[in-house]
Amino acid sequence: MNQQTSFPFNVIVIDNHSTDGTTEALRELCTDYRLVHIIPERNDLGIGGCWNTGIHHEKCGKFAIQLDSDDVYKDEHTLQIMVNAFYEQNCAMVIGTYMMTDFNMKEMAPGIIDHKEWTPENGRNNALRINGLGAPRAFYTPLLREINVPNTSYGEDYALGLCISSNYQIGRVYDVVYLCRRWEGNSDAALAIEKVNQNNVYKDRIRTWELQRRIQVNKIKLKPQKAILQLIEEQTHSWELAKQNYQALEEYRKQMKKMSLAGKDFDMLVYTFPNPKRILSATAQTDTSSIHARPCFLCQENRPQEQNFVSYKNYQILVNPYPIFKQHLTIIDRKHTPQSIAQRFDDMIDFSSLLQENFILYNGPECGASAPDHAHFQACGKEEELEGALSADWHKELLIEKSNVEIHSIDNPVTAILIQTKDKATMSRTFKQLYDILAADKNGKEPMMNILAWYGLEITKEHFRKNYDDEFESVAEHPYNCVIFLRSKHRPDCYYAKGDEQILISPAIAEMNGIFPIVREEDMEKLTPEKVYDIYREVSISKEKLQEIIERIKAAL
Repeated sequence: MNQQTSFPFNVIVIDNHSTDGTTEALRELCTDYRLVHIIPERNDLGIGGCWNTGIHHEKCGKFAIQLDSDDVYKDEHTLQIMVNAFYEQNCAMVIGTYMMTDFNMKEMAPGIIDHKEWTPENGRNNALRINGLGAPRAFYTPLLREINVPNTSYGEDYALGLCISSNYQIGRVYDVVYLCRRWEGNSDAALAIEKVNQNNVYKDRIRTWELQRRIQVNKIKLKPQKAILQLIEEQTHSWELAKQNYQALEEYRKQMKKMSLAGKDFDMLVYTFPNPKRILSATAQTDTSSIHARPCFLCQENRPQEQNFVSYKNYQILVNPYPIFKQHLTIIDRKHTPQSIAQRFDDMIDFSSLLQENFILYNGPECGASAPDHAHFQACGKEEELEGALSADWHKELLIEKSNVEIHSIDNPVTAILIQTKDKATMSRTFKQLYDILAADKNGKEPMMNILAWYGLEITKEHFRKNYDDEFESVAEHPYNCVIFLRSKHRPDCYYAKGDEQILISPAIAEMNGIFPIVREEDMEKLTPEKVYDIYREVSISKEKLQEIIERIKAAL
């Protein structure tokens, strides 16, 4: 509190349910308006989780500077020195130099820790060769709020430093500004050799994950499709959770059943297979209170450390550890921001042309998104032959036909709008026009929809082999494709029924395209062609409502 600075500052104390008298001690200082005492509501927070609690507090300012409970700043000038470094070195993070001391703050071996192996030219790579980066650590708060700190109690600072250094400059202060105290009972003092080895193994894993991530980032710039395939290969072999679940999916799909939905104006194949691993997604509570009561499982700090990703613009591309598809990706916005498509559709089309061997999938916040609080897409390989990708024999009505765009409507068994365009700009403009029509009576709320987008043929290039170029000519005039499934309900009545009448089906983009992963064995036999048809009609908009939309599209375009 005695720091001398040219700027105002607050001291935010994250009291992680301590029993050592911290709360009582802080009461004596409560008259100082700069003191912010926070006891987290959650009981599962490590050091990193406590950091996140502090940096997201309204009283946290432009910069956040570390002070661990067992350490002290060297003198009253530390804060000023660290903040000055941000402006002098134009960086996103600043790391200082510290001295090892005993409880009485007398220097002890190994003395000053300055990590001079860091250099402005190659610090981000040198950091991968060492076990730490120094202290105190200071952060540009808006960036830290985007990244967040891993919710662990060891190595979280090192992992964060590596992550920041891969994209931003880290500033250094080589004068001692921090005293790291060691005494009996201190968390890092006199560690058993087993604990030291455990910590070193964990640091090695952090380095390995970061190296793998940087390799993937570099690859996606040159060969995005190959980078994604390598990510899938690596994650399904080295990450035990993903490995087990993809192996289980392979066994589940051997039990796949095919059924035909047929009527006078449509013919559609539907595939069902058991997939109990998806129970959490199928039964996810998406009401506001339930969402607020759980940590966001898409935010980086809450994801497993083993889950690697490939960065692309402001997104992270990850392997979904609870797959429906043979290749199942989740494409996550770095920021924790609500699921919505209005301002993200251009990104969706970008991904369709970037990953031309994949379908790009979107679930609206009320149409199957198990994380409606965090913006994301999904992707799967085109070997899935999704029925929504024109493989169904649907009755389609041509609404608009121009040189650069065609628009069709589909009214059985689902209700949908199909857009095919010559280029990205036309697809973007057309979707925004349709979105405005669909949202006209929603009072600013997103219309209920699922979206499927892809580029070129709806089959993999490998499927056609040498004939691919010839086949592509058939779609070259309008290579950008998008199907908007128009919805009226999140879940059918059978989801909420009791006893034998209940079927746990929560239709999202996979189901709307004829892929039904069944989370309960007893539901396999209940899902007859007639029942599937009824579910489609129940969750889709009425034919009358579709006709209204069609008339408005014709009038506007």
